[in-house]
Amino acid sequence: MRWQVMCLALLGSVLVSLAFGATLRHPEEAKELAEKILGRASVGDMDGIVKVIKPYWPFPDEELETVVAQTAQQRTQLSHRLGKSVGFTLVRREFAADTFLRLIYVERFENSGLRWMFTFYKVKDAWKFNNFTWDEDISKLFPSSPQPR
Repeated sequence: MRWQVMCLALLGSVLVSLAFGATLRHPEEAKELAEKILGRASVGDMDGIVKVIKPYWPFPDEELETVVAQTAQQRTQLSHRLGKSVGFTLVRREFAADTFLRLIYVERFENSGLRWMFTFYKVKDAWKFNNFTWDEDISKLFPSSPQPR
């Protein structure tokens, strides 16, 4: 009987995790997830992006599929101007108190780059994937105030 209760408790925790998105234990795992997503994006594997994000996505699946479909469409339009993806680089990590983590990357192309931002939300002792966005605003990769030379 006790064994059955333990199995049910374990199953329940797995189902809750799946229903609300899996969590990450520390910021380094968040970085690993972001880089898996970028790895898929850089080779045009949009289905792969969905597979990587889905276990961590805390919102309805339709939202994820819409975001990824829009990303695929926009990347196709940009490919003529940007050229081929040649990799990505972590630019910086930003923390808002101890509640949010944002990882900012540049995806490098033959002719320019795209800025990617991944946001994670801390709940108790775990990080939850919150969202990702990307744009062409490379100027925002630089600090807002000039740095001494």
